[in-house]
Amino acid sequence: MLNQMSIFSYTICFLLFLIATGTLRFHRFAEGDQRRIHVSDDFDAVVDSEKCEEGKQWGRKKTANSEFDSPPNDFEKTSPSDIQSEMMKRVLGPVFGFVKLRLGTRRTPEMVTDVAKQWANIARAGAIETKFIGVDWSTIMFTMEKGQDTTELKKFLLEQEEAYEIKIGDQLFRRPGDPPFEEVLQIEEEKDRHSEL
Repeated sequence: MLNQMSIFSYTICFLLFLIATGTLRFHRFAEGDQRRIHVSDDFDAVVDSEKCEEGKQWGRKKTANSEFDSPPNDFEKTSPSDIQSEMMKRVLGPVFGFVKLRLGTRRTPEMVTDVAKQWANIARAGAIETKFIGVDWSTIMFTMEKGQDTTELKKFLLEQEEAYEIKIGDQLFRRPGDPPFEEVLQIEEEKDRHSEL
């Protein structure tokens, strides 16, 4: 027992000696943030193994005759529909909207309900969780829990023959070249008036 106590006291004394002389440092990790790494701005010695010409020209000063004089402006190439579709991908919460059906076909409320059920089944088979509800003879309302599926739903609805116009929030979507729903509705109402005379 006495032998063990003496070994323990010698060990303690040795550790205190190492700490006092600075040989054994416990604060080595704290010095890491004080070290500075210098990165040279001289890239002439760097070997560029890029195969494409654009990669080789990156970072170099442009000359008057260089094809890289004016960088491509991606904003000018982006159409409003591209911007809308990108915004729709970022929607995460629940979404609701309305689908206007094509005019020219007389529908009963049961027919609208059947179309809504058919769309719900097809959308569910395509992994789009949405609910469709018939509102009136020309409108179906939809709700979605996952807003990130809005782009797929929009594509799906525009592929359906009965769908004419989709309204999600303040945005209206139609097939290219189709006039607004209100114009088509006025034309149909005028046809109905002329046929009654």
